Amino acid sequence: MLRRNGKPRSCEPCRLSKIRCDHTTPICQKCQARGISDQCFVHPAPMTKPAGTPRKQPEARRRVKPKYSETRESRGHESPSLHLSPTTTLRKDLGSSNVPSPHAGSMWPTPPDSVTRTTQSASESARSFYLGSTSYASVFAEENPIPDSLHEQPPKPMSATHSVYSTRMTGTRHCQMGIALAIVSKFSPFSLFDNLVRMYFEVNKASVFVGPLITSALPQLRIDLEKLSENENDTCSAYSDITSNTTRPLKVPPSMPASDFHTLFTGQNLRWETLGLMMSIAGSIAQFTPPDDPVFALANGERIDKDIFIEDLIHGCNDCISLCQVHGAVNDIMIWMMYSNMLVMSNFYGDNYHGVWRRMGDCISSLYAEGIHCEENSVEPFFLREARRRVYSSIYRSDKTLATFYGRPPRMSKRYSDRKQPLDIDDDILTTSDADLLKATLSRLNSEGWDTESNVWSASWIKLRGHISEFKEGFLEQSLAGKRDGNIAQKLQAISTDLRLWWESVPAHLRYDLYDEDVAWYTLQPGVPLRMVSSYLDYLHLEFQMQRIMRRQTQTAVPALLEISMKLLSTVLVFNKQRNQTYSVQRHYPSIILFYCLPSAGVLALELRRCTLENVPLPSTVSRADLIRNLSVLISCLESVILPGDGNHKLCSELNKMLALVLDEVLNYQPAANENQGDGSGGGLGGIGAGFFDMPLIDGMEPIPTESEDFLNWLDNANWNNTYLF
Repeated sequence: MLRRNGKPRSCEPCRLSKIRCDHTTPICQKCQARGISDQCFVHPAPMTKPAGTPRKQPEARRRVKPKYSETRESRGHESPSLHLSPTTTLRKDLGSSNVPSPHAGSMWPTPPDSVTRTTQSASESARSFYLGSTSYASVFAEENPIPDSLHEQPPKPMSATHSVYSTRMTGTRHCQMGIALAIVSKFSPFSLFDNLVRMYFEVNKASVFVGPLITSALPQLRIDLEKLSENENDTCSAYSDITSNTTRPLKVPPSMPASDFHTLFTGQNLRWETLGLMMSIAGSIAQFTPPDDPVFALANGERIDKDIFIEDLIHGCNDCISLCQVHGAVNDIMIWMMYSNMLVMSNFYGDNYHGVWRRMGDCISSLYAEGIHCEENSVEPFFLREARRRVYSSIYRSDKTLATFYGRPPRMSKRYSDRKQPLDIDDDILTTSDADLLKATLSRLNSEGWDTESNVWSASWIKLRGHISEFKEGFLEQSLAGKRDGNIAQKLQAISTDLRLWWESVPAHLRYDLYDEDVAWYTLQPGVPLRMVSSYLDYLHLEFQMQRIMRRQTQTAVPALLEISMKLLSTVLVFNKQRNQTYSVQRHYPSIILFYCLPSAGVLALELRRCTLENVPLPSTVSRADLIRNLSVLISCLESVILPGDGNHKLCSELNKMLALVLDEVLNYQPAANENQGDGSGGGLGGIGAGFFDMPLIDGMEPIPTESEDFLNWLDNANWNNTYLF
């Protein structure tokens, strides 16, 4: 691109900084040396802009596409138009701001995507994030380097508009009216959100949040949003009040009943974190709801695109989080919103999306800032104490899960907290105003806080997996420690022994290993078998990780490692038999495969390959035939169960390809012609059990012919009524 004098144009960073540009395309060397490659582009008309427009630093921009809330006009739901000064703010006490509006008509022309798109290759992006020894990829990297495509960040769909905050300057305490309007306009129609939030607590059998504390706020929230839509001429004042409420601490009186808790964040105390929490909960249940569900049908007969709707809610919740962070808000509602937002992003973009790791850090930082990790000296009502126990236990578990998944140090440590695990009681009992009913329920708990009448509540699974995470913290200290004292195997063996003893003390009605498969899936309440299997897999996976570390210390741990790996693989494959389960159960399959199954399958496949190439038998703890059969079933079912629209589809597909390559190598392996011949030993592979045609005869069964035609005739005339065969 040349100027009028025939000389090439300089890129914007070099032009604004008065630096001689070397005109290298697509990224000049000066910008590469300064570390601002993502800002390097040549503006087509750098000096052309309306008078009075402040100079703005160039930054990469993306094309904005209409989002769900902006297309509602075609569906019969008009959004109010807003024409305000760029200096309008939401804080009455902060005055005016000089930050230009991202929606102003004087914006510079957007450079083409080919100019603003970063030139960083996929392999460079893949290597920018650290994955440790316990990560999902570490199993496959033990022998050979793994492809960079395994670490690529999942591409974020562009069907909806990005967060409003992503197009404006951050770091200011002034909030533009466009952000507030974008957040509030997403709640039309409110009946959709009302149905989704209530459905969340009906379907979710392991909800982190106490249902009545949130559903009781829906009627008042409907009134609040209707008032905001009616007062179109005074929206600035209304949004300013919401922002002022957000800046104030949320103090809960010790004597407040649970039925009045919603008054602290609705009505005249409405906060941005309230709206963000409702959006994240609605987005969470929408992910596990079929696209053709009646809940996505609008009053005018049209249907909502589920993926666009979910992504729009993610961006709206991100805007609420940004508002709360800018104004220094930290409270229980904000922590609930951030944690729920993290779960929605992990399901939508994939568990290896780096934004999930960052949002987890935000949750933990806010949790510590609010003091939720301290219980002994806190004065709080009973319902809030239990609600905080659930949230703390869930965030603590997610921290350990992500730390293991990425192979990175955890951010939370139990040694700095005295917050206990939640009690095993129902949400309705937790929020009841009947003191006698609450007292009678608490009397039926044992000394460990478990229900003694075999009832299963949401708190049951939170408590169960929270205890497992405490053992997982001890494992992570040994596996990810920078300095080791040499007694790792002994310490891990002690943790493993304590874990098994604890698991045997868990109430029998919560242990999947004590149930018959058909009884668990067809007699228990819907959703309960899924939580039961997930908890059992969590226990097995921790044992699997410890056996992996012990195998690095001694090869005598290989049989135990293969045995626990086979248990993990067999348990996960139970899902493949449950194709007739509800859509919400099937949607959990990709995450379970990624977290629990693929690492153990990788260990089994690589050990099978080693034994095949070295012509030695597998340890007696696993069967070669069962191993090959289960790996084949896993590879085949992954192609049909995990659909392309799932956030974990790409990562699971890459790992599945690696498993298929290993298994193909094993099945196609041809040993040398003179290998193990004439010595009478039979070789390693030939000595693995008797062949099919060498099986012992059973009374009443004719000898099995070895010729193909004779065998088919024998098969047609075989007496299959012999009960001894079965």
